Amino acid sequence: MKSCETFNDYQAMCLRTATVPMDEKTMQMTWSLALAGEVGELANRTKKVFLHGHPYDQDAVIEELGDILWYLAVYAHDIGVDLQTVAERNIAKLEKRYPDGFSSEASLHRDEA
Repeated sequence: MKSCETFNDYQAMCLRTATVPMDEKTMQMTWSLALAGEVGELANRTKKVFLHGHPYDQDAVIEELGDILWYLAVYAHDIGVDLQTVAERNIAKLEKRYPDGFSSEASLHRDEA
């Protein structure tokens, strides 16, 4: 198994198994729906643990998270951005939103601008 040291290494490895290029509208629809589907699979697994009494299966959860990450990597590539940039922008947003770390109080009174 190849190792990846950065998000961008991972993203490049994902592209080996991505589908052929699509027009912009089809690409956005495909990756958005695929992400929603994978998140739905994770949510369904969680539902079964808490409502149906199924055992928690961490390996299965990791597999679902990997599928979600794969779609994020390919979607980001197809809109012309690398995963490192996505991660850095997310951290910058969170640092601005919660400069002292998350708290319920900060969440209730955060600046949405």
